[in-house]
Amino acid sequence: MIKYLAYITLLVFVAGCSCDRYTQAIVADHETKEAIQGAEVYSYAALDGRMRDERYTYTNDTGWFETAFTLKSMAKCGTLKLRVGKGGYDTIFLYNHPPGDTIFLKKVQ
Repeated sequence: MIKYLAYITLLVFVAGCSCDRYTQAIVADHETKEAIQGAEVYSYAALDGRMRDERYTYTNDTGWFETAFTLKSMAKCGTLKLRVGKGGYDTIFLYNHPPGDTIFLKKVQ
């Protein structure tokens, strides 16, 4: 009986686990290093080939944005994927981007 109670307790603990992913950054022009206001940042959690918790945000007048997600998961934590773009610039894709790193966009040639 104690063996079953320990097993059930472990299952409840593991089922309640969650993981968090967070990033924030400034988006800037690659050449001029000036902030890009209004760049679209599409972020989503990717886990086992499926998208979860997708959201859109835009950079403010200083080029800054932040995004995050929390997933309930047994053993894995999802990947935070970003698509960053703005008209006149190439769109870039990032994975688990570290908070605080500047994202530079190149103008379309």
